[in-house]
Amino acid sequence: MTTDGKSVRFSTEQEHNELISIMSKFIDNGIPKVGIFWYDIANNSLFGTEKIDAEKVTFINGRATINKSPKTYWQKQHHRAVARNDASSIFYKESNYTMIPRGRIFLDETDNKFRVFVGHWLTEPTNGMNVDIEKFREALEDEFNLPADFEFVVDVHWDLGHGWSEEFFE
Repeated sequence: MTTDGKSVRFSTEQEHNELISIMSKFIDNGIPKVGIFWYDIANNSLFGTEKIDAEKVTFINGRATINKSPKTYWQKQHHRAVARNDASSIFYKESNYTMIPRGRIFLDETDNKFRVFVGHWLTEPTNGMNVDIEKFREALEDEFNLPADFEFVVDVHWDLGHGWSEEFFE
């Protein structure tokens, strides 16, 4: 079949079944994950999430997390948004990844407990808004398949404006 001189083909039953089999591997497996994220307080939504099954990570000094850097991730997304002139993207508008609430999920080897490291924005108003901790907790449980007993840890590294910019001052 052709449309405007371009070929259109319909998949065979075998192709269809093969593609369904391939795509079924992408369905969430329900395994808890570790990773990084940014958080939109106003909409109670996570974005920029990068995650990996907790059972696949390597422990270093008793903790495990994804081997991705929020700084690198944000820079790539920022450059992509600028190249596309996508002025509606948060990545276009903000070039500094530390100016948006963010966090990282670790798994602790000693007690097999998940810990979500965030900044003081969790407990202090940010841009005039307070985090609804229960809704935030639910969003994390859903996105990362975390057990309900995970805990938050507030650390200055994840405060707004903090991050690897501090590395040169130590």
